[in-house]
Amino acid sequence: MSVKTPEKISTRQALKAAVTDRQVLAMLILGLASGLPYVAVGGTLNAWLTTADVKPVAIGLLSWAFLAYAFKFMWAAALQSRRTPFGLKTGPRRFLMFVLLFLITLGLLALSFSNPPNNLGRIGLISVIIAVLSASFDIVLAAWRIEVARDDTHLDILSTVEQFGYRIASLMGGFVALIVADHIGWKLTFFSGTALMGLTIIGVVIARPSLTTQQHLDSSKNTLRQGKHLSSRQRLVGILLIILGWGIGFYMIANFMHGALTDPENYSARSFIRYQGPWVIGVTVIWLGVVSAVLNWLDNRQSHVKVDAASHLPPLFKILYEAILEPMMELIGRLKWAAILVLAVVLSYRFTDLIWGGFAYPFYLGENYGALGHTLTEVGFASKFMGVIATIVGIALGGLAMLRFGRMPVFFVGAVLAAATNLLFADLALDASFTDAALGFLQLDHLFGFFNLDVRMARLTTVIFAENIAVGLASAASIAYLSSIVNKEYAAVQYALLVSLVMLLGVLGRPTIGAIIEEEGFAKAFILCAVLGGVASILALIEWIRVAKNGQTQT
Repeated sequence: MSVKTPEKISTRQALKAAVTDRQVLAMLILGLASGLPYVAVGGTLNAWLTTADVKPVAIGLLSWAFLAYAFKFMWAAALQSRRTPFGLKTGPRRFLMFVLLFLITLGLLALSFSNPPNNLGRIGLISVIIAVLSASFDIVLAAWRIEVARDDTHLDILSTVEQFGYRIASLMGGFVALIVADHIGWKLTFFSGTALMGLTIIGVVIARPSLTTQQHLDSSKNTLRQGKHLSSRQRLVGILLIILGWGIGFYMIANFMHGALTDPENYSARSFIRYQGPWVIGVTVIWLGVVSAVLNWLDNRQSHVKVDAASHLPPLFKILYEAILEPMMELIGRLKWAAILVLAVVLSYRFTDLIWGGFAYPFYLGENYGALGHTLTEVGFASKFMGVIATIVGIALGGLAMLRFGRMPVFFVGAVLAAATNLLFADLALDASFTDAALGFLQLDHLFGFFNLDVRMARLTTVIFAENIAVGLASAASIAYLSSIVNKEYAAVQYALLVSLVMLLGVLGRPTIGAIIEEEGFAKAFILCAVLGGVASILALIEWIRVAKNGQTQT
């Protein structure tokens, strides 16, 4: 693929290409397919649970289905095969996408027959299965997008159209779904979403298969690039240690999630996060870094030894070593001690908005704990229509600001704004005195009144709009920052790993926030999120100073 700087592609150009280019049209539909399960399980389902009087702590636990997106790098290697099963002519990517979309559709159909607040354990299991399948689909879709792109410009068009399809999914699963549910009920709404999900298989039919060359099929040959002086035994032990740590972490999460849903009296989310949460992070994330650092140390210590034993590893462990340990070893070897700061920044940066995202609907729709008690239609307009527009505006502002001021200043400002907007929600949960004053000062109350929207809708829409602009700006800066610290040789794996880690703390912390909401109300939870966002802002500032001092090591 060309290394030239690609032309800037406008959304209008990308949309025009969608009706003239078969691959781009397929990408538009597949982008919709990528977004629908995420929105259904992470948003629409939470709204349904809220209207069914499911407690916030239970909603927080069910949100752990999103851990599939946080840990998807763990099984990415299993989906990288370039051989099509059964000798089919579909191509490996299209075959897997078809199978995954079919299974996701069945999962959403099963979810449509749910009856909350009953059988929450069943709902949680189905949600986890859908999330795993959806995260796997995203892995395969990314591989297909990269492989079918003719050049950098074509890749940019595909990426732009994919995001457009994803935003359509946000509108369909949010704004449209809430209004439909308000009129025909949740079951029929989920049936409709399931039907739409099934139709996205058309995107796989339209898509052309990616090319499978002999060079790609020979990729199983020895391509060892990190740890060249390690013995096969040392590499094997490293992989086994990672598998052991991940197994322990998943068991702890699954055991608590099952217990909390079936016997909530004896399972405290706050106690789990306080006493076992650090161990989960330790055995899944920190342990990967420690093992990689030790292997780097051994490799440097044995630099005088000529070892080339990659072929002696069993095939599965060789794949795991190349897919997991090699990228992490390269990252730690390049960043050295700064890797600790980078890891802390990555884990905490999006924590503020991700941790409370699972409680947005309970806050907007609920009647207890300081919730606002809006209707589905009101929330659909404010959150899933105006909110999506605000996110797009925030992303655009973030991109323009980075061109003008640089990546790291915007990265820092994004963290501060994302933290500060939680205080606006805390104000709504109390008496909205600050929000009302701001509406009056900016004359927005008169603007909303012109459209026959009362002060409650003015408050909700304004705060959501401000928060989504902040999140959009922070998202743009976060993507640019993560892209800047990966090595191009390992870009796909390192980026997937870092993006997964971005979600980890926010998803794990949701049950604790749910418990705080039940005990002390939404306002206290929002204030806590703002404080935690302040910690992320401080870390972002330190990282800005480090990058400015050393010069950005963009590879």
